[in-house]
Amino acid sequence: MNKVSMITERKIDGFDASGNRAEWELNALKKNGFENVELIDEFNEEKVSHLSNNLIHAQQLSGRLLKKHRYIVDAHGLEFVFSSHMVNGYSYSSWRRWAFLAKSYHYKKLETKIFKNSQHIICAGENILDKVKNIQNATLVRNAVFPENYIPTQCKKLKIALVGPFLPGKLNYYGFDMIQFIVQKFPDIEFVFIGPTDKIFFDALQFKNTTFTGQVDNYIDTLTTCSVLLAPYPEFACYLGSKTKFIEAAACQMPIVTTPIGNLDFQNDYVCLGKTNEDLANQIDYLKNEDVRNDLGKKLKNEILKNYNANIEIKKVIKIYNELI
Repeated sequence: MNKVSMITERKIDGFDASGNRAEWELNALKKNGFENVELIDEFNEEKVSHLSNNLIHAQQLSGRLLKKHRYIVDAHGLEFVFSSHMVNGYSYSSWRRWAFLAKSYHYKKLETKIFKNSQHIICAGENILDKVKNIQNATLVRNAVFPENYIPTQCKKLKIALVGPFLPGKLNYYGFDMIQFIVQKFPDIEFVFIGPTDKIFFDALQFKNTTFTGQVDNYIDTLTTCSVLLAPYPEFACYLGSKTKFIEAAACQMPIVTTPIGNLDFQNDYVCLGKTNEDLANQIDYLKNEDVRNDLGKKLKNEILKNYNANIEIKKVIKIYNELI
């Protein structure tokens, strides 16, 4: 065995967060001299035979498809934790509440089995590490970017970006009430929604100060036409994975406004937090000052350089590879 096969059930297309993690890891591996790795995206049971006797780097839950191969799990988040929290978003009589309970029970068993059968767990966040470190050997490898690929936003006014997809079942969708409140609270501020958007969400936010771009090819260019990222989540929408949009916005020196549950995986002192609608509005008022925005943006960029730098984080992955190959 002298090769690593990285597998993901997602397509590497620059949009899906799961695929994005595999993509930056692959690029960082090759940039740091580890060339003996292949990527197999849109992985399914039919592609298992392509793996030969390689060590497998299995993104998220793709390890469940492996029976006889040695593999590492790359845990972007924990589905059972997400589902157990989502239960609280629905009434006792709602079928969705009971569906999420059943889903949480199912994923608890599935994820535990995958983790136990793995050689190592790579964790995208501190909270994931805390929950799995007693199951199998685990290492924190934060979601990361190449800082040199990002330039500071040139937007001088308070213009707010929101990044989707804004589709039913996605975390961004559950923040609708908070988003609507903020958009109506600040009619003089422009809000730019980036990513695919459901018609109901789109129609309900058709105001003079909203713009919807849909999915874009030049995402970072579009993002940096704004000066602040807004990403609120209700308390029940808990996911322990690493939110790429936070890291990319910080790399562009853009302040971030979110709820405490939204900051769970990023855990950064320089993020503007608001638990209620009014709290979020107060944070936006605070960011009307350009000097405040610039100061926070520079501090966030420094955090990316130190703690969310793909050139640094990938060395942890290479160390695991060398120990297991």
